[in-house]
Amino acid sequence: MSTPFVHVLVINWNGREHLEACFESLIKQTYENLRIVLLDNASTDGSVEYVQERFGSDPRVEILECGENLGWSRANNVGMERALGAGADYIFLLNNDTSTAPDAVERLVEFARVHPKAGAIAPKMLLFDQPWLINSVGIACTIVGGAWDEGLGRVDGPRWAEPKQVLGVCGGAMFLRADALRAVGLLPGDFEIYLDDLDLCLRIWDAGYECWSCPSAAVRHKFSATMGEGARAHRKYYLNTRNRARLMLRNFPSGRFVGIVAHYAVSEIRAVGRAAASGAVWKAVAHVRSWIAALAYVPKAVRHRRSVAAKSRAIGTFWGLVRADRHFFPGIELPKRGWYTPIQRDWTAQGHSEDVQVHPISSCATADVPAGELSVTHANCYPQLGATRIELRLNGRAIAALRSDGSPRTERFETEGGTLEFFARAIFEAESTGERYDIGGWVALDKPNTQ
Repeated sequence: MSTPFVHVLVINWNGREHLEACFESLIKQTYENLRIVLLDNASTDGSVEYVQERFGSDPRVEILECGENLGWSRANNVGMERALGAGADYIFLLNNDTSTAPDAVERLVEFARVHPKAGAIAPKMLLFDQPWLINSVGIACTIVGGAWDEGLGRVDGPRWAEPKQVLGVCGGAMFLRADALRAVGLLPGDFEIYLDDLDLCLRIWDAGYECWSCPSAAVRHKFSATMGEGARAHRKYYLNTRNRARLMLRNFPSGRFVGIVAHYAVSEIRAVGRAAASGAVWKAVAHVRSWIAALAYVPKAVRHRRSVAAKSRAIGTFWGLVRADRHFFPGIELPKRGWYTPIQRDWTAQGHSEDVQVHPISSCATADVPAGELSVTHANCYPQLGATRIELRLNGRAIAALRSDGSPRTERFETEGGTLEFFARAIFEAESTGERYDIGGWVALDKPNTQ
């Protein structure tokens, strides 16, 4: 049996600073029948020249220049068309700000072999600088078109280790079966960016294929949870809002449209009200613009649905994986160096004379500390769930084991200064606490640098 041919498409626009880590990880792949393509959107920062000089001697590396900035969807379509024409069995879409584990492609190919109906496969995406936290194991979506990365911000661990069917796969690291693409087509170029990856996955489901997560294949990603500022943030918000409507018009089952439209209208009106009340008039304008764009898009969506019906395919076979929630995006906070926003708790009932402010930490947290006496206060906000257990290291050397069954305690150490690390050995999961993230403990330091 021949070894499947994999095309890796690294989309890039002026991302020179990311390309070393990305391509270094790809040329170290254990899978051999591989072509690695820089898909460049007319960069002006020397990206093409850098890859040519640094990696061009590797026969697996190629450069495909789009000639102009086509955006995410259209540029990836150019790359996929070329890969399909070259006889690719699988296509791996990657953002340029990623680093791929050496065995990731090999694991994805093997997973696809064992799961022949898998048309799109999600590796486990981890945050680049905090790789103990998940970026994505798939895409979740609600009945009003709100979509987000499943697992975002959660602590990696055994509960994320099992493969499962997912509604969609994040386009930042998306492994696609070529036969599935030949059956359903490519990304919707008119989306430009945002939700185009999910649109493709919904069509893959409707063509009789499936979407899966493959957690054994790991990819680190420089994810940004912010919208940015100014015009860029405004455009990003508008495109997300507009594309929710396009996604539903193209792919949601017509038999459920009455309920979907009702929920969508209520959610949109509430969103506009919140935006206006907070003074974010530009958000309210973005929603109104998206309604106008949705109405203008209806004829095109109808043509798309008719083309699907002409192939004797049902629309909405994925519906059992759509969440019944009626919100657009859950509140998610990502930590900085493992530290979350501090919280104030009243511990007077436990004998403390005043409130104590502590930081929830993730499974790992770091801080820079000066030489001298170090004061570490630790507490437990959910003692009913068990004790906190935190190993404390300074410059790689274990200096203490902290345990808390409740109210704050302060420990003091003499240190030479350096990097202080906290490793939580017990995790308080969000499902148990009702918090927005998993927590490894609650800690306060005397004037640390956690930025």
